[in-house]
Amino acid sequence: MTLRRGFKSEANITSREIRKELGLAAEAPLCPFRTAELIGVKVLKLSSYRSPLPLETAYLMQNRGKIVLSAITACFGNDRVIIYNDFLAPTRSHADIMHEISHMLLMHPPHRLYAETGGRHYDAELEEEANWLSPALLVSEDAALAIVQSGVGVRVAAERYRVSSSLMQMRLNVTGALKRAARAA
Repeated sequence: MTLRRGFKSEANITSREIRKELGLAAEAPLCPFRTAELIGVKVLKLSSYRSPLPLETAYLMQNRGKIVLSAITACFGNDRVIIYNDFLAPTRSHADIMHEISHMLLMHPPHRLYAETGGRHYDAELEEEANWLSPALLVSEDAALAIVQSGVGVRVAAERYRVSSSLMQMRLNVTGALKRAARAA
């Protein structure tokens, strides 16, 4: 599946706008919790939920030790709440929360957890858009260029931006930051 024409540029613009609204430089790290606060969305830890849990939530929490739930957006009328699995690494949680925020920024409609067929509801196009926007928010195009120009390694940059090394490497690759910095030098 391919993203619609202009989507990647729009993602970069959104990333800059969010930082600007938060008073951050275009290359600054972006905190998912501050971003959620900016758009008026509450973020809750999965561990904060106590019994009695809905049957679906109980299933998601205990599926033979497998990671079944990383984050989910729950809708209560017009209010949305992101619930994230705080048992995962913080870098994973940050990416998961930002993924859910991306759905909201893109104004994706909420769906029931399960489709009429009984399987998990999954819209490939909407997921692809959120999968692109989320890393673009966490590591902006400006950040990728600044990282390469500063000469810090992927691991150090990932720690600074509170993302995984693989997400950082992906953003350096897809922005063309390495090639662009080499051409400028």
